[in-house]
Amino acid sequence: MPSSVEPAHPVGHHTPGPPGPATPSSGDSNRVIPFGRRATRTGRGRRTPQPAQPERVVAPDSPEQRLALDVEAWFIAHKATLTDEAAAHVYRTTLDFLQVMLDSSHAEERLNADEYQHLTGMMRVLRDAPDAL
Repeated sequence: MPSSVEPAHPVGHHTPGPPGPATPSSGDSNRVIPFGRRATRTGRGRRTPQPAQPERVVAPDSPEQRLALDVEAWFIAHKATLTDEAAAHVYRTTLDFLQVMLDSSHAEERLNADEYQHLTGMMRVLRDAPDAL
């Protein structure tokens, strides 16, 4: 099976020369389109250093901080914690799925614009709870 970057030729068709991009000829629609390399890798496949993302700072005793503590208390009552990366990942994944449900409900006009904005804002604050701890 040819690779996805090489043109598929009919059985028995042989292209002379080394593999690589085909030189376009008149009427030849089987050209290889070269794709650029990912910008985050060096020539030897190593990742190039990326700048650190600034951490969100949540003011002490802010509504976001209080909500994060409430969510954490709920998790602790269920023998879990959002400070555990695996638990935080599952928590965020669940909220992402709930956001998809909100998006679908809004698209189907089951939520009006105000309801959608309000619920989406709540989901955004809830999603940031592990970072506020």
